[in-house]
Amino acid sequence: MSIAERLPDPIRAQFEQEPLFSAKSDLRNNGHFGEQWMAFTEQEITLWESDGLQLLKIIMKDLKEARAVNGVGGGTLLADTGQGPVVLARYTAALSSLFGFAAKLLTAIAKGEDRPAVSEKEFPRYCPTCDNPLSEGTQVCPICKNNGKVIARMLKYAKPYKLQMIGAGFLLVLTTLIELIPPYLTKVMIDDVLQPKDMGSTLLMIVAGLGVTSLILTVMQTVRGLIGVWVGSKLMGDLRKDIYSSLMRLSLAFFDRRQTSQFIGRVNSDSEAMRQFMTDGVIWVSGESLRVIAIFVIMFSLDWKLTLFALLPMPFMVIVSMKLWPKIGRRWYQQWRSIFRLNVLVGDSLQGVRVVKAFGQEATEMSRYSEANREVVRHNIRIEGLWQGMFPLFSFIAGLGTLLIWYNGGRSVLQDELQLGTLMALIAYLTMLFGPLQWVSQMINWASNALSAADRVFEIMDTPSEVPDVRDPVPIGKIKGEVAFDKVTYGYEKHHPVIKDINLRVKPGEMIGLVGHSGAGKSTFINMICRFYDTDEGSISIDGVDLRRISQSDLRKQIGVVLQETFLFDGTIAENIAYSKPDATPVDIMRAAKIANAHDFIVRLPDGYDTRVGERGHRLSGGEKQRVSIARAIIHDPRILILDEATASVDTETERQIQEAITRLIEGRTTFAIAHRLSTLRNADRLVVLERGKIVEVGTHEELLERKGAYHKLVEAQQELSKIKGVEG
Repeated sequence: MSIAERLPDPIRAQFEQEPLFSAKSDLRNNGHFGEQWMAFTEQEITLWESDGLQLLKIIMKDLKEARAVNGVGGGTLLADTGQGPVVLARYTAALSSLFGFAAKLLTAIAKGEDRPAVSEKEFPRYCPTCDNPLSEGTQVCPICKNNGKVIARMLKYAKPYKLQMIGAGFLLVLTTLIELIPPYLTKVMIDDVLQPKDMGSTLLMIVAGLGVTSLILTVMQTVRGLIGVWVGSKLMGDLRKDIYSSLMRLSLAFFDRRQTSQFIGRVNSDSEAMRQFMTDGVIWVSGESLRVIAIFVIMFSLDWKLTLFALLPMPFMVIVSMKLWPKIGRRWYQQWRSIFRLNVLVGDSLQGVRVVKAFGQEATEMSRYSEANREVVRHNIRIEGLWQGMFPLFSFIAGLGTLLIWYNGGRSVLQDELQLGTLMALIAYLTMLFGPLQWVSQMINWASNALSAADRVFEIMDTPSEVPDVRDPVPIGKIKGEVAFDKVTYGYEKHHPVIKDINLRVKPGEMIGLVGHSGAGKSTFINMICRFYDTDEGSISIDGVDLRRISQSDLRKQIGVVLQETFLFDGTIAENIAYSKPDATPVDIMRAAKIANAHDFIVRLPDGYDTRVGERGHRLSGGEKQRVSIARAIIHDPRILILDEATASVDTETERQIQEAITRLIEGRTTFAIAHRLSTLRNADRLVVLERGKIVEVGTHEELLERKGAYHKLVEAQQELSKIKGVEG
């Protein structure tokens, strides 16, 4: 959606050109709740009501600076002009980030400075149907979602196991019907056996019938439980597999905008909530519904007048339950959001635990965790407190029905209008009837949790990849390694390109060194070769074939990557080396390790190649991890090799060993290398100098030094830095 499309129609009609920025505040300038719109172009800043009534206009040349002043629960966007400060917007805390960004952008325009990128992340997301704000971590609107469709989609997962579930349902029907027999047998015993004092075979038969009924119920419930465990486990496995497959299908851009720790809960706890609903919840509701219908029939057949007395509280229970459904759903959602924030905090703190300890911030992290934990506790108390208040209330109401039967039925028994056994049977059936009704609130609780979980899970499954695979890919076989950039432009935020109009042709087997200041676009350049992101403009081709026409799996089989921050999985060294080639033999693994100068240190370890590296490889040093990653790239045998600061964080001796390994690795391969030390790129066939996302120079090390341009300045700056370090050392 463009910036102008965010505006209501009466306001958008007043613009002849696309505004630079627009935003809706949730407070009026008098501090009361309400909507006002602010937008600005290069020439002016304007404020409106939603109906298009203009409230204020400021000429941009009169603006000196803009400030976002945050207070308790909200803030104010102020414009400093020649006539003094002017209030542009008032807003609640939820919009602080958005209007803080607006202040930065306005100030940059007023002072003629570089403008910050217009980021989609800054804009609050709204439901396209009802225009209500969407909360962080989800695209699902709790108001507009169709629960019926969500339930139908969940139940599709049960389709492969329909025979087992039909069997479980059949057993449930039989179990439900058999459970209704004992109260009736008790009635017969009291009215027809004990009253006439028949101590003969009739009593024995009825007692035996009760025992057989109990035995049959036990067997059937056991079998049904075993079927439920089998089906539930299979369903859980299918759900987890589909969620994880959906995550693996999504592009890096999806994860760039989200905290990855949130997905652990979606894979595990959300799938469990859905499983419980499908296997336990649906069967339970079906069984209890059948039980209620059967009990109604029996009770009306025994005494319809007393039954009507007993059912007087039921409408109230149903109405209360239906009224509470939306409230429970909202509270479940709020609880999930608080747990989501807590998980993100824990994930960040544990991944950055070295930084936390290095700066002595344990107390700060504990304080942050305590605050987030209090929020989880508060929401948990709200939702569980609601349930704990409902259950006793429903029990009390159900008890009123029982009291009505006792009173009216007892009077009838005393007046010989009703037999005692019939009264006892009615009370037993009423207890069985109100049992499910008392649990209606819990069922609503249960269903709300499952539906919220399903919304989050299906959101992942429905998210399209921003780097989709082509339907009919071009088979490429073993590539030569010719790479061509043709007018390539790309930005992580579409309004702010990181690389701009890149044109470059690389011959097979050529080594290209990428140099430039931090933020020049070097890492983005190599990300585009791997097709982690798709170009906004232009194209990239390998051997004359556009990357978008090549299967991503085929492409990445031909590309090897060695990164500065090496990631190793929590397995053995051998498993990490063979990650890209699981069928590699021990001989292949050892050969790759020798080429990478890793074999010697590996064999000195207690378990050699079977040594476990620990989470993220923490049991190995930085240089050891780097050499293992080089061995991983070697065994992959790529035609295109990417080296991103592969020797930036190691000592001189380790760097020498890694450089030797890299020299052997790049032979015969097209190589793109980013290096912290420019001297390590002397042997590159060509150096590509990037500045603010553009190629400013291309040539060999010697050629670029002779030109005394951007590369020459980089070399001089690094030499000066080395001298300073030498003096300090």
